[in-house]
Amino acid sequence: MKEARKFLNTFLKENDAVVLALSGGMDSMCLLHLLLEEQKKKKFSLTCVHVDHNVRKNSKEEQNWVKKYVETLGIEIQCFTIDNYQKGKFTEEEGRKKRYQFLKKVAKDQNAYLLTAHHADDLLETIFMRLLRGSTLEGYAGLKQISIWDDITIVRPLLSVTKKEIATYIKENKIKYVTDESNEKDTYFRNRIRKVLIPLVEKEEPNYSQKIRKFSQTLLETDKTLKNIAFQKEIQEKNKIIKKEFLESDKKLQEIYLREYFRKMYGEDLKKVTDKHVSLALKMIHDTKDTSKIDFPKEKTLYKNKKYIWLQDKKERKSFFIALQDNLELPNHDKIEKLREYESKSNNEIHLNSKDIKLPLYITTRKEGMRMQVKNLNGTKKISDIFINAHVPDDEKDEIPILVDANSTVLWVCGIKKSIYDLEKNENYDIIYKYTKRKD
Repeated sequence: MKEARKFLNTFLKENDAVVLALSGGMDSMCLLHLLLEEQKKKKFSLTCVHVDHNVRKNSKEEQNWVKKYVETLGIEIQCFTIDNYQKGKFTEEEGRKKRYQFLKKVAKDQNAYLLTAHHADDLLETIFMRLLRGSTLEGYAGLKQISIWDDITIVRPLLSVTKKEIATYIKENKIKYVTDESNEKDTYFRNRIRKVLIPLVEKEEPNYSQKIRKFSQTLLETDKTLKNIAFQKEIQEKNKIIKKEFLESDKKLQEIYLREYFRKMYGEDLKKVTDKHVSLALKMIHDTKDTSKIDFPKEKTLYKNKKYIWLQDKKERKSFFIALQDNLELPNHDKIEKLREYESKSNNEIHLNSKDIKLPLYITTRKEGMRMQVKNLNGTKKISDIFINAHVPDDEKDEIPILVDANSTVLWVCGIKKSIYDLEKNENYDIIYKYTKRKD
């Protein structure tokens, strides 16, 4: 417990604000006791937060006990209860996510450090789990003593202390605590590691906590060095990776950069991105196709074109069929306006004779099998092929406006190609429309 006391003494300063995640179990009650000792030496505010996962029969009773215990100490406590779960069933992942939502909110409101009672055995369990399931170099290092998450500083003062040392401290100081019987169930992977693997490790190496901490620290330092090398080169514009710069980087650094990119884009949902997703992404980026896409977790898609690689939320296809007006703003904010005079020969302007087509005119989006008689080209061409030849990114194809007449004849793929119905400046036309793409 000496290292934990030393850490708290060094880390906490006068007038700091601290929020403690207090389950009422042995670990968090031990940390509460240490904080009360430290509070005698220096003034800092302390708030406890208890979250009832609402899964076990005794959970509400335990919450009441914790609340009463903390209040008798004269310490503020905020209690929360998780009322429901997706699909009506508790999962560790969802429970953890909702618990941290409460904890982070209190910490943010109080501009405080968030302290949790993770200890050396938790660190070892996490490393074991990630070794078996796969992770990044940083992930294999397990838990950090200090980490930043959504602008909240999360601190784990007991990371150097074993569960056995905590149990001894609790007994010597006669500290009361509640027992969560679910910690003994073999249905949870982490519990099986705790009950089977850790006793074997301790038997082989009694000083395992220091060894595992050193291993974790070595991995974190190595990961930091590699990231410093990777990010010496600027290969990102806003939320897009510059493909040329990415491909010119060392292959291992490419993987590191890609994982950091996913971390940034996924935030709390990063666990959904597995080694398999990273491998598929790298394979797509390195293939010879100019444009590709891969479906990613949480309704996202990874896109690639000639210049960029980027992750984006999947868009529900928002098809439309709108009667053309003199000045029309489309659902995607592109604009089409009627002109009085010829301005340009470009694909952003079309010139039609009302005698050649069937009025009224409509603006729509692509449909399966849609074709157009392309100007200066014999026969018809699929709209999908026109998009491919024009290198239209996959995520934009469903938004490109298409002009059709009352017979559904395609007259114009706005801004890209015109049909045989488009007339030259010296020909006889009475309809002129101009297309303006929105400015992103």
